[in-house]
Amino acid sequence: MEFNQFSQLVNRKKQTIVSIMLISLVLVLVASILSPIKYGAQSRILVMQEGVTSDAYTLSRTNEYLGNLFSQIIYSSSFFDLVMDNDNYQIDNNYFSGQQTERIKKWRNSINTRTYSDSGIIEINVYHQQPQQAQQIALSINSTLTSYSHKYSGNENIKINVIDQPLVSERPVKPNIPYIIAITILGSFILALIFIYIFPEEKYDIRLFTAKAKKSKKNIDQIIEEEEEESEEAKRLNEYYRNLEKNREDDVSGDMDNIIK
Repeated sequence: MEFNQFSQLVNRKKQTIVSIMLISLVLVLVASILSPIKYGAQSRILVMQEGVTSDAYTLSRTNEYLGNLFSQIIYSSSFFDLVMDNDNYQIDNNYFSGQQTERIKKWRNSINTRTYSDSGIIEINVYHQQPQQAQQIALSINSTLTSYSHKYSGNENIKINVIDQPLVSERPVKPNIPYIIAITILGSFILALIFIYIFPEEKYDIRLFTAKAKKSKKNIDQIIEEEEEESEEAKRLNEYYRNLEKNREDDVSGDMDNIIK
Protein backbone atom coordinates (compact mmCIF):
# COMPACT_ATOMS: atom_id res chain seq x y z
CA MET A 1 0.00 0.00 0.00
CA GLU A 2 1.41 3.36 -1.06
CA PHE A 3 1.62 6.35 1.27
CA ASN A 4 -1.15 8.27 -0.48
CA GLN A 5 -3.45 5.27 -0.32
CA PHE A 6 -2.69 4.79 3.38
CA SER A 7 -3.34 8.49 4.03
CA GLN A 8 -6.73 8.17 2.40
CA LEU A 9 -7.39 5.04 4.46
CA VAL A 10 -6.53 6.90 7.66
CA ASN A 11 -8.84 9.71 6.66
CA ARG A 12 -11.70 7.24 6.09
CA LYS A 13 -11.00 5.33 9.30
CA LYS A 14 -10.78 8.30 11.67
CA GLN A 15 -13.62 7.04 13.84
CA THR A 16 -12.05 3.57 14.09
CA ILE A 17 -8.71 5.08 15.13
CA VAL A 18 -10.33 7.33 17.74
CA SER A 19 -12.45 4.45 19.02
CA ILE A 20 -9.42 2.18 19.52
CA MET A 21 -7.54 4.96 21.30
CA LEU A 22 -10.47 5.75 23.61
CA ILE A 23 -11.09 2.10 24.46
CA SER A 24 -7.40 1.55 25.24
CA LEU A 25 -7.19 4.71 27.33
CA VAL A 26 -10.27 3.82 29.38
CA LEU A 27 -9.06 0.27 30.05
CA VAL A 28 -5.59 1.41 31.10
CA LEU A 29 -6.94 4.20 33.32
CA VAL A 30 -9.37 1.82 35.03
CA ALA A 31 -6.54 -0.65 35.67
CA SER A 32 -4.34 2.17 37.00
CA ILE A 33 -7.05 3.50 39.30
CA LEU A 34 -7.72 0.02 40.70
CA SER A 35 -4.03 -0.61 41.37
CA PRO A 36 -2.74 0.47 44.81
CA ILE A 37 -1.05 3.85 45.06
CA LYS A 38 2.56 3.89 46.23
CA TYR A 39 4.93 6.50 47.61
CA GLY A 40 8.58 6.64 46.66
CA ALA A 41 11.81 6.97 48.63
CA GLN A 42 14.89 7.89 46.61
CA SER A 43 18.51 7.73 47.72
CA ARG A 44 21.94 7.66 46.07
CA ILE A 45 25.11 5.81 46.96
CA LEU A 46 28.68 5.99 45.68
CA VAL A 47 30.66 2.79 45.08
CA MET A 48 34.44 3.16 45.15
CA GLN A 49 37.48 0.88 45.14
CA GLU A 50 40.35 2.10 47.27
CA GLY A 51 43.92 1.70 46.08
CA VAL A 52 42.99 1.53 42.39
CA THR A 53 45.33 3.04 39.82
CA SER A 54 44.91 6.71 39.01
CA ASP A 55 44.54 5.95 35.30
CA ALA A 56 41.29 7.66 34.27
CA TYR A 57 40.17 4.94 31.85
CA THR A 58 40.77 2.11 34.32
CA LEU A 59 39.02 4.05 37.06
CA SER A 60 35.94 4.73 34.94
CA ARG A 61 35.71 1.08 33.85
CA THR A 62 36.01 -0.07 37.47
CA ASN A 63 33.31 2.34 38.61
CA GLU A 64 31.03 1.23 35.79
CA TYR A 65 31.53 -2.44 36.66
CA LEU A 66 30.93 -1.94 40.39
CA GLY A 67 27.89 0.27 39.80
CA ASN A 68 26.25 -2.31 37.53
CA LEU A 69 27.18 -5.13 39.91
CA PHE A 70 25.64 -3.65 43.04
CA SER A 71 22.58 -2.31 41.21
CA GLN A 72 21.75 -5.93 40.28
CA ILE A 73 22.68 -7.36 43.68
CA ILE A 74 19.88 -5.32 45.27
CA TYR A 75 17.31 -7.41 43.34
CA SER A 76 18.70 -10.74 44.62
CA SER A 77 16.90 -12.96 47.15
CA SER A 78 19.92 -13.11 49.48
CA PHE A 79 20.14 -9.33 49.63
CA PHE A 80 16.37 -9.16 50.24
CA ASP A 81 16.77 -11.50 53.23
CA LEU A 82 19.54 -9.32 54.67
CA VAL A 83 17.39 -6.19 54.31
CA MET A 84 14.41 -7.86 56.02
CA ASP A 85 16.56 -9.21 58.85
CA ASN A 86 18.05 -5.81 59.67
CA ASP A 87 16.72 -5.12 63.18
CA ASN A 88 17.79 -1.48 63.10
CA TYR A 89 14.78 -0.56 60.98
CA GLN A 90 11.05 -1.14 61.45
CA ILE A 91 10.04 -2.97 58.30
CA ASP A 92 6.64 -4.65 58.08
CA ASN A 93 7.48 -8.19 56.96
CA ASN A 94 3.78 -8.95 56.39
CA TYR A 95 3.90 -6.75 53.30
CA PHE A 96 6.18 -9.34 51.67
CA SER A 97 4.18 -12.36 52.83
CA GLY A 98 3.59 -15.59 50.91
CA GLN A 99 5.88 -18.11 49.26
CA GLN A 100 9.50 -17.15 48.61
CA THR A 101 8.89 -16.70 44.90
CA GLU A 102 5.96 -14.38 45.62
CA ARG A 103 7.99 -12.39 48.14
CA ILE A 104 10.89 -11.93 45.72
CA LYS A 105 8.52 -10.92 42.92
CA LYS A 106 6.93 -8.28 45.13
CA TRP A 107 10.37 -7.14 46.28
CA ARG A 108 11.56 -6.62 42.73
CA ASN A 109 8.38 -4.71 41.92
CA SER A 110 9.01 -2.48 44.94
CA ILE A 111 12.49 -1.29 43.97
CA ASN A 112 14.21 0.25 40.99
CA THR A 113 17.91 0.99 40.53
CA ARG A 114 19.72 3.21 38.08
CA THR A 115 23.44 3.66 37.50
CA TYR A 116 25.05 6.90 36.37
CA SER A 117 27.34 5.69 33.59
CA ASP A 118 30.93 5.30 34.83
CA SER A 119 30.63 7.48 37.93
CA GLY A 120 29.98 4.63 40.38
CA ILE A 121 26.80 6.35 41.59
CA ILE A 122 23.66 4.24 42.01
CA GLU A 123 20.20 5.73 42.41
CA ILE A 124 17.88 3.53 44.46
CA ASN A 125 14.09 3.98 44.40
CA VAL A 126 11.79 2.17 46.82
CA TYR A 127 8.00 2.10 46.39
CA HIS A 128 5.49 1.31 49.12
CA GLN A 129 1.88 2.08 49.96
CA GLN A 130 3.06 3.70 53.20
CA PRO A 131 5.68 6.49 52.93
CA GLN A 132 7.25 5.59 56.28
CA GLN A 133 7.78 2.00 55.18
CA ALA A 134 9.35 3.16 51.91
CA GLN A 135 11.82 5.21 53.93
CA GLN A 136 12.63 2.36 56.35
CA ILE A 137 13.27 -0.08 53.49
CA ALA A 138 15.49 2.45 51.71
CA LEU A 139 17.52 3.03 54.88
CA SER A 140 17.92 -0.72 55.38
CA ILE A 141 19.10 -1.14 51.77
CA ASN A 142 21.77 1.52 52.19
CA SER A 143 22.90 0.07 55.53
CA THR A 144 23.06 -3.48 54.12
CA LEU A 145 25.09 -2.35 51.10
CA THR A 146 27.54 -0.54 53.34
CA SER A 147 27.94 -3.48 55.71
CA TYR A 148 28.04 -6.37 53.21
CA SER A 149 29.72 -4.88 50.14
CA HIS A 150 32.75 -7.17 50.55
CA LYS A 151 30.48 -10.25 50.68
CA TYR A 152 29.22 -9.67 47.14
CA SER A 153 32.32 -8.21 45.54
CA GLY A 154 34.95 -10.42 47.20
CA ASN A 155 37.10 -7.32 47.56
CA GLU A 156 37.90 -5.77 50.93
CA ASN A 157 38.89 -2.50 49.22
CA ILE A 158 35.32 -1.76 48.08
CA LYS A 159 33.81 1.19 49.92
CA ILE A 160 30.23 2.41 49.70
CA ASN A 161 29.20 5.88 50.82
CA VAL A 162 25.64 7.18 51.03
CA ILE A 163 25.68 10.55 49.30
CA ASP A 164 21.90 11.19 49.50
CA GLN A 165 19.78 9.81 52.32
CA PRO A 166 16.29 8.55 51.36
CA LEU A 167 13.96 11.36 50.35
CA VAL A 168 10.29 10.40 50.56
CA SER A 169 7.81 11.83 48.06
CA GLU A 170 4.98 13.93 49.45
CA ARG A 171 2.52 12.51 46.94
CA PRO A 172 2.05 9.05 45.43
CA VAL A 173 4.39 8.38 42.51
CA LYS A 174 2.75 5.14 41.34
CA PRO A 175 0.76 4.81 39.23
CA ASN A 176 2.21 7.71 37.25
CA ILE A 177 -1.02 8.81 35.53
CA PRO A 178 0.42 11.50 33.16
CA TYR A 179 3.13 9.09 31.96
CA ILE A 180 0.61 6.27 31.55
CA ILE A 181 -1.74 8.49 29.55
CA ALA A 182 1.04 9.66 27.22
CA ILE A 183 2.32 6.12 26.61
CA THR A 184 -1.21 4.77 26.11
CA ILE A 185 -2.13 7.45 23.57
CA LEU A 186 1.04 6.82 21.57
CA GLY A 187 0.79 3.04 21.78
CA SER A 188 -2.93 2.89 20.96
CA PHE A 189 -2.45 5.22 17.98
CA ILE A 190 0.23 2.91 16.55
CA LEU A 191 -2.01 -0.09 17.29
CA ALA A 192 -4.92 1.58 15.49
CA LEU A 193 -2.79 2.27 12.42
CA ILE A 194 -1.69 -1.37 12.32
CA PHE A 195 -5.31 -2.50 12.73
CA ILE A 196 -6.69 -0.47 9.84
CA TYR A 197 -3.73 -1.51 7.66
CA ILE A 198 -4.42 -5.21 8.27
CA PHE A 199 -8.22 -4.87 8.20
CA PRO A 200 -9.08 -2.06 5.75
CA GLU A 201 -12.54 -3.47 4.97
CA GLU A 202 -15.56 -1.52 6.15
CA LYS A 203 -16.96 -4.51 8.07
CA TYR A 204 -14.06 -4.20 10.55
CA ASP A 205 -14.83 -0.58 11.40
CA ILE A 206 -15.16 0.24 15.09
CA ARG A 207 -17.66 2.99 15.85
CA LEU A 208 -18.38 4.33 19.31
CA PHE A 209 -20.67 7.03 17.95
CA THR A 210 -23.13 4.94 15.95
CA ALA A 211 -26.12 6.58 17.62
CA LYS A 212 -25.07 9.94 16.32
CA ALA A 213 -24.42 8.45 12.89
CA LYS A 214 -27.88 6.86 12.87
CA LYS A 215 -29.41 10.12 13.94
CA SER A 216 -27.66 11.92 11.12
CA LYS A 217 -28.84 9.27 8.66
CA LYS A 218 -32.35 9.62 10.01
CA ASN A 219 -32.23 13.38 9.50
CA ILE A 220 -31.00 12.94 5.95
CA ASP A 221 -33.77 10.42 5.17
CA GLN A 222 -36.32 12.77 6.67
CA ILE A 223 -35.08 15.67 4.55
CA ILE A 224 -35.23 13.51 1.41
CA GLU A 225 -38.74 12.39 2.29
CA GLU A 226 -39.88 15.98 2.87
CA GLU A 227 -38.33 17.05 -0.42
CA GLU A 228 -40.14 14.22 -2.19
CA GLU A 229 -43.42 15.26 -0.56
CA GLU A 230 -42.84 18.87 -1.62
CA SER A 231 -42.09 17.65 -5.14
CA GLU A 232 -45.34 15.66 -5.25
CA GLU A 233 -47.28 18.66 -3.95
CA ALA A 234 -45.70 20.85 -6.64
CA LYS A 235 -46.68 18.33 -9.29
CA ARG A 236 -50.30 18.33 -8.06
CA LEU A 237 -50.40 22.13 -8.06
CA ASN A 238 -48.98 22.27 -11.58
CA GLU A 239 -51.54 19.72 -12.75
CA TYR A 240 -54.31 21.71 -11.11
CA TYR A 241 -53.29 24.97 -12.79
CA ARG A 242 -52.91 23.22 -16.16
CA ASN A 243 -56.40 21.80 -15.86
CA LEU A 244 -57.75 25.17 -14.76
CA GLU A 245 -56.12 26.88 -17.74
CA LYS A 246 -57.43 24.23 -20.08
CA ASN A 247 -60.98 24.60 -18.74
CA ARG A 248 -60.76 28.35 -19.15
CA GLU A 249 -59.60 27.98 -22.75
CA ASP A 250 -62.47 25.57 -23.41
CA ASP A 251 -64.97 28.06 -21.97
CA VAL A 252 -63.59 30.90 -24.08
CA SER A 253 -63.72 28.70 -27.20
CA GLY A 254 -67.34 27.77 -26.45
CA ASP A 255 -68.35 31.41 -26.03
CA MET A 256 -66.75 32.30 -29.37
CA ASP A 257 -68.64 29.55 -31.11
CA ASN A 258 -71.93 30.83 -29.69
CA ILE A 259 -71.20 34.39 -30.84
CA ILE A 260 -70.39 33.22 -34.38
CA LYS A 261 -73.59 31.24 -34.52
